[in-house]
Amino acid sequence: MIHPNAAGDSLLAPLHRSFLISSMLSGAVALFVLPLHLALAGPPHVAEILVLAWMLSQWPLALYLSQSGKLNRAIAVSSSLFACTVAAICLLTGGEASFAAVWLLIPLVEAAFSTSRRTPILVAALCGVLLAAITFLPIPQFQFEPLPVAAQFIAILAGLIYAGLLAYRLSGDRKRTRDAVVASESRRQMMSQSASEVFCELDPGGGIRVLGGPVKQMFGCLPANCAEDWLFQRLHVAERPLYLTKLSDVRHSGAPAVFDARVRVGASAPGETGQAEYRQLQVQIKLQGQEGNQAPVVDRKLLLLIRQTDDTLSSQEAETAASPQESRTAGISRTLLETAGMDARRAFSDIIAQADALQADGGARAGSATHAAAGRLKAAGKAGLEDLDAVLDFRPALSAASEPDYAAIDIPTCLTQCRKLVTLVADRRGVEIETDAKSDLPPAVADGKCLRQALCFVLSDMVETSKSGAVVTVSGRTGHGDLEIVLSVKNRHSSLSWSSDVSRPVLEFARELLERTGGGLSVQTTLGHGESVVLHVPVRSVQVLRTGQIHADQAGLPVAKSA
Repeated sequence: MIHPNAAGDSLLAPLHRSFLISSMLSGAVALFVLPLHLALAGPPHVAEILVLAWMLSQWPLALYLSQSGKLNRAIAVSSSLFACTVAAICLLTGGEASFAAVWLLIPLVEAAFSTSRRTPILVAALCGVLLAAITFLPIPQFQFEPLPVAAQFIAILAGLIYAGLLAYRLSGDRKRTRDAVVASESRRQMMSQSASEVFCELDPGGGIRVLGGPVKQMFGCLPANCAEDWLFQRLHVAERPLYLTKLSDVRHSGAPAVFDARVRVGASAPGETGQAEYRQLQVQIKLQGQEGNQAPVVDRKLLLLIRQTDDTLSSQEAETAASPQESRTAGISRTLLETAGMDARRAFSDIIAQADALQADGGARAGSATHAAAGRLKAAGKAGLEDLDAVLDFRPALSAASEPDYAAIDIPTCLTQCRKLVTLVADRRGVEIETDAKSDLPPAVADGKCLRQALCFVLSDMVETSKSGAVVTVSGRTGHGDLEIVLSVKNRHSSLSWSSDVSRPVLEFARELLERTGGGLSVQTTLGHGESVVLHVPVRSVQVLRTGQIHADQAGLPVAKSA
């Protein structure tokens, strides 16, 4: 029965539905009570007749609402009919001293269901006029016998019950409205995240309000104050005259304008220390609602569309297209690496064996050049074999090892080894690695391969996700009975702080490796310094670790995050 214009509206449909249900129920109750009253109590009182007539009048109102969809008018007519019914009962049962005078408050509660502010005002004015009429007009001579003494108590109780039902219905409608708004906002945010452009509304006074789009992904943060022109503050000083010129041209001519501008990204503000990072974006300015709007061009709002340039989009599309190909070739590369590693290990083992044989030969006396060359050859073979084993430790297949091999590990030496492996990648990206491990740190007791894997994976990922000129700091400390290896990034030439969002898969993999050896991993957020990764390594004796079995949680708990 809901009108088609309101059936698809998430705000109006519940209001139409509740009015129709209450109206149909009211008429049904009147048809049920009237014959029952005639059979058990005889003819009803005039007040009861008027109330039953009002209840039956709700059926035509429900039909009118279903056919026209005019909810405000239906609510206004229903409230006015109820007010007139109460006034008629008061005139026939004692005027202002009637038991029904208190019911003149009920129409105001019913008018609150309207979506127009005029309806409650008109109903309140009508109730005031009816109250004045009841008070100052002479009471008619034909007065009906009053109801029993308890009639006033029953009337007030019935009024409270009816007002409570209306209030419950009103709160239910407000809750449904709030749920609809929350659902609509969640859908809008989901659509904004999937959009490629940021939509903003520019008021004639200069304020910019974000309508939707991936603001945080494009600018690195959300605008702190949407009542000001925050975009102008983020424009490069060389681009601001162009922005103001285009803005003035669009306001006066109405023709849209498109131009490229350098916009500062990140949470930095003008005047802060450090070099700001700028991104090339495309800005489009046009009038909002150009068709059929008769308002002056100067007074109309402007719509700003901010999008990434074609070069940036092309690079992102290339990375997206390349990712499936990289995943397909990852298995082939891993197989080739394993085969080449086995061959290289055999070659280094042969070199060491030949060096031992050369030193054991009687012709190579101790201190001779041949004996020294064999020693250097043997040392080089052992060093190459150690480096090869360290590199082959990072094969994904090793993460499924069943039993960890616990041993005492010197943390400064482990940090030096991992830094040596990642130095080449860091130099290629222009990232500096600083290690600051105290020499008095107690030795950690863990699986050396798992610890090196976790540390190198996290360190390499932080280097890959940092900008050129960044400094990755690796430090060791003791805390809460365990050793802690803290990795943090300082972007010297960027206003963006390092974030662990894109590194989530690597951190989860490192956490699983550390949990297998009795450790853990967490991400700490420091105000003004971004996020840091903390590797927790146990400090326990080898006997305790070997006697007490340590089982890793294979369910994959989320990475702990603390501020």
